[in-house]
Amino acid sequence: LGRGGMTNNHAGNKRYREEVEKTKPMYHSCSTKTEKKGVSELLVAYVQEYGGRFLMKDPETKQWFVGPQNAARKKASQALRETKWKKEEKPGG
Repeated sequence: LGRGGMTNNHAGNKRYREEVEKTKPMYHSCSTKTEKKGVSELLVAYVQEYGGRFLMKDPETKQWFVGPQNAARKKASQALRETKWKKEEKPGG
């Protein structure tokens, strides 16, 4: 469930981000927190159905382990809320 660094380039994380982008319109069309929570739970379930896992790294052992379901849902909700800020290209470049 970490951010940045090498985890961004992992194939599983790339697919996850693609699924997040596909799910955002549904999430943003929700009018209540309960509906939004339901969408994030659906996203987590879908990711897990295709074999994806939400991993956490133990700070002491440095070993990866499958995180709790609630942490995965919170991470999905966070991703669905995020706005992609694209860097503007400089003229001539």
